[in-house]
This record gives sequence, structure tokens and C-alpha cells, in this order.
Amino acid sequence: MSAPGPRRPWLFDPSLAGVLVRGHRPPAAGAADSVVSDVVWSEVLGLLRWAEATLTCRSELAGGTAWRTAAASAALLRRLPGLCAEVGVAWSGPTGKPAGAPVGAADRLRTAADRLARRLCSTEGRDGRPVVLAAVLGDLARDVDEIGAAAIAVLVEGTDWTVRG
Repeated sequence: MSAPGPRRPWLFDPSLAGVLVRGHRPPAAGAADSVVSDVVWSEVLGLLRWAEATLTCRSELAGGTAWRTAAASAALLRRLPGLCAEVGVAWSGPTGKPAGAPVGAADRLRTAADRLARRLCSTEGRDGRPVVLAAVLGDLARDVDEIGAAAIAVLVEGTDWTVRG
């Protein structure tokens, strides 16, 4: 039996993924702003790839992919303050918890990944103007943090906690 295809085939299409990353570059930005934007959104893309792998891999691989997803989330959160400083943006940290997060670990990861994927695919705000990284940074950090927490929950849910003697 073959595994179903990924829910987001564009995640693994380098040409389209690159367009999404570059689509977040601020208009008329300097080199530093473009580089920081590309780094942040490239890491978001990588995190979404790990989340997708965690959700779709064979059960014997789920522990490893969940760890990698959590580690990718933590690495991006660790880098964000420094990246913000590079372009003179204040780092406020993640905003509040997302409303109505599902209870099951896989559903929680899927919901957080869906939210972050929508953010990656949305290069324009409601007003039709480009989304500025500084304006979405807190929500972006919250979504990244939620993916990491959900990945750990997937790992915990899949762990055999019985004592073997």
C-alpha cells in the first residue's frame, strides 16, 4: 500500500517554494531586510516540511520526525530575536495562545501547520499591501511555538509509558 500524497505538494516544489519565500520581501527594501525576510520564511518553509513529514510518515518514523519538527521550531524561535535586531525591529516574543486548539496531538500539529502555511502563502494583507514581517512577527512566533509544542505532544502521545522490568 502506498502512502497518500502530501496535503501540500507545493512544499516540496523548489521553484514554487522559492516564489513564496521571495514574495515576502519588503518592497524597496535594502539588502539586509531582504536577507532577513528570506531567512525567516525559508525556515518557516523548512518547519512546515518537517511538520508535514511528522503527520504523514510511517509510524516507526514519527518519533524522529516529531523531534526534528520540535527542534526546527526551537531553532527558529532562538534565531528570531537576532534576526529582528539585524533589521532594527523590536522583538516582542510570541503573542498569546491560539484560540480553540484541538485536543489530539496530531490534530493540534495539523491545525498549527495549516495556520503557518496560510501565513506563508499570504504575501498581501487585507488592505492589499505587502505583509511586513514586523507586523506579523508575534503571530508568526506564536505559530512556530505552537508547532513545536504540538510536535512534542505527538512524541509524548506515541510513547509507551509502561515500565518494563
